[in-house]
Amino acid sequence: MIKKHKLKAALAATALLTMSGSASAHVWNIGWKALANGDLNFYGVSYHTGTIGGAGSVDDFVAQPAGLTINGTQINFDIGSATNLNDCIGPASTNASCAPGLNALGLDGVTSAIGYAGGSTNGKYAIINLDPTELGLLGIGAGNNAVTLTSFSPNVHWAGLNFASATVPINIVVQPPSGVPEPSTIALMGLTLAGLGYTRRRISKRN
Repeated sequence: MIKKHKLKAALAATALLTMSGSASAHVWNIGWKALANGDLNFYGVSYHTGTIGGAGSVDDFVAQPAGLTINGTQINFDIGSATNLNDCIGPASTNASCAPGLNALGLDGVTSAIGYAGGSTNGKYAIINLDPTELGLLGIGAGNNAVTLTSFSPNVHWAGLNFASATVPINIVVQPPSGVPEPSTIALMGLTLAGLGYTRRRISKRN
């Protein structure tokens, strides 16, 4: 299945989208969630109020591409991923107490725009889902990663405020893909197999 945010095209592109001034931009939180299959979801939380718009609106990422800049590469939000949070006021944390939709995400962590640590409106969020191959192209692998994040958009709803993480890396932990043993598991399996081989040799010598 072709990814809707076109990561490979973004990595190859040299032109940047025109960004609106940070003074009127509205993404104030960026969160992340590591999935058991090795994927990583990023969430841009906009404090712009109002319902989610349809075709041609600021929430139509085909008509008006918007997304996150991850380790210096601009990646579009997944098409149709804008989700309403009903304009509640919540803290700059992994959960906003008044937003069940945000709580349900169970985010691993979040970084907030400079000056918005005290809390602001949770208007809506949008998602970028990246699989292990795509993460690898961004220099992100299983385990601990130092990642820089900010956002971009041609409209104020999703454009980037100033994030400290744009210059100061934050730590993100990615799960190994399902079915791939972690290094400690591989080491344990190796010791077990070695032990079985040693036991068989001892039995052979006795016989």
